[in-house]
Amino acid sequence: MSVAELIKKFDVRETVPVDVNDVITEFKDRGIKDEIFFWAVDLNDHHLKGQLVHIEEWDHPGFEGAPTRTFADIYYAKDMPDDEKRLVACKELLHILDHPACRAATEEEVEKLFSKIGLPPEMQEPFKDGPAVNTDRTAIYQAVAVLFPYATRQLLLKPYNDGKINLADIIRMVDLPKKYVASVMHENWEGLHRVLTNGVL
Repeated sequence: MSVAELIKKFDVRETVPVDVNDVITEFKDRGIKDEIFFWAVDLNDHHLKGQLVHIEEWDHPGFEGAPTRTFADIYYAKDMPDDEKRLVACKELLHILDHPACRAATEEEVEKLFSKIGLPPEMQEPFKDGPAVNTDRTAIYQAVAVLFPYATRQLLLKPYNDGKINLADIIRMVDLPKKYVASVMHENWEGLHRVLTNGVL
């Protein structure tokens, strides 16, 4: 399963908020991970809000063949607001689907990722930062697309544009941070959504 396919699966939902456990179920039903665990920890959430760690177990010596069981440990900053915890948890879940080439596997790669992901836009260099960094930056909007389905957006768009509901109303409905709810309700979201669901990022 690709992230684009997952977004499309959730796109038809008209009931919100989307439960992150529903994303976990999709992964487990497809055998993507045997177990997924979440851990609330002390993190400097200005630089790092969450982290995924892949764990593999072998029952046979020498780590030959495929692992017998696979796990994911997801760590998130415990001091974040609940809506941001939901978003970060989903974002880290989506990283499970990353191609191995886009993962930070060594300590050096992890340090580079940490140093780059929090940079302001004017200091980002997509062509130099590497696939792990660029994948991490994209994943937040992929998670938003899963947790704020396109069908729900379409239902809310007319009453929102007509002033019958406001951004605060939608934030309460979808349980996501204001910045990202505003992005989804903006006219440019349709173009970004097409890119996300075509799987070209």
